[in-house]
Amino acid sequence: MGTIRRYGGFRSLWIGQLFSQFGNAVFLIMALWEIQLHQPQLLAVAGLAMALPSLLAAFGGVLVDRHHPGRMMLWTDVMRGVAVALGMAALLLPGSLDLVTIALIAVNSLGAALFGPAEMVVVPRLVPAQDLAGANGVYSLTYQLANAIGAAIGGAAIVAVGIIWVFGFDMASFWISAAAILLMLRTFSWEPKAPETNRADSPSSGLLSGLSAGWATVRQLPGVVRMMPVVVLANFAYMAAFTMLPYWIHHQLHAGAAAFGLIDAGWAVGLIVGGVLTARFQHWPLRASSTLMFGLQALLLLAFPFATASYLAGGLLLFAGIGNGIGNALMFTMLQQLTPEDVRGRAFGLLFTLFGIANPLGSLAAGLALGHIPLIVSWLVAGGTGIWLAVAIWRSVPADLGIVPAPAGAPETV
Repeated sequence: MGTIRRYGGFRSLWIGQLFSQFGNAVFLIMALWEIQLHQPQLLAVAGLAMALPSLLAAFGGVLVDRHHPGRMMLWTDVMRGVAVALGMAALLLPGSLDLVTIALIAVNSLGAALFGPAEMVVVPRLVPAQDLAGANGVYSLTYQLANAIGAAIGGAAIVAVGIIWVFGFDMASFWISAAAILLMLRTFSWEPKAPETNRADSPSSGLLSGLSAGWATVRQLPGVVRMMPVVVLANFAYMAAFTMLPYWIHHQLHAGAAAFGLIDAGWAVGLIVGGVLTARFQHWPLRASSTLMFGLQALLLLAFPFATASYLAGGLLLFAGIGNGIGNALMFTMLQQLTPEDVRGRAFGLLFTLFGIANPLGSLAAGLALGHIPLIVSWLVAGGTGIWLAVAIWRSVPADLGIVPAPAGAPETV
């Protein structure tokens, strides 16, 4: 947490995301629970709404490398707040709740396709390289802390305050985040890049050249291309399993909305703990630590469908989340430091798109399989592909690869 105290710009961004992610988590728990109560098949559509827009992250990365990333983050949050306000107005139409919530899930995911690559560019400029792993861990902690508390509260909020208040809080949280980003921009320096020679040809040629540059960079990252098919398959399986989590809790554990919120919070709390512990692992051999953490996650997901009580299910997801949080933070820290800054937005946008390309198919498969294939199969497949992913990391990441030292000219403490 010392990173938050030392770097003022990072602190402002951290506070804003704490509010933004909390509001969105409360909204998402409410939306998924209400959808599965009315039309459980629409859970697959909600999953598509979360996953499909995220595939545009590759194009978002191109925009980030061409424009001011901090301002893109600002306007993304402002527009998402406006979208929620319009959704509140649309609730006046009878029977509109499910469609409105799915539309807002899609809008938020589309915003994340721009916001995510911008974050990958902004955060390394707010803290020096020697503190980047800790900053990523804290940032992951923020995201998951907000999600954990939001998930735990979200189920109870449906009854306690009503749906319209959940909408209102989600709207306000985006605008609070926008205000925090404005404060961050006071300490964030950014020099616009010189126009590329091919940009004068046409917008499409500039876009394609940006994607090409991003792909050329990704190909140079150690082990990434070799691992990519396994990552895509694992994301497909995870998305299929987690899309139907509220249905599983309702029909297999015979629990209600509050239990769903708490179990989902268990996963998020695990990611929080993983984020806190990341800095302790940054000096370990990357290959060994990442393999261990993703392998732990896979084994716990294999055990999850055999849990017979809500507290046991939540505990398994808690420890699975710890493995996921540490493993992801370490891998993304490596990728951030090995990717040149001038193509970082394009590279990460392309990575987000490629890694998530199977997520919509996972959601769609979950909806189509409902009532035809036992739900336990999706969890077993998720755990099995997770083990395959751990093996792929061990075989693909160079054994001597670690966190690189701080480069010259790293940002100074603000």
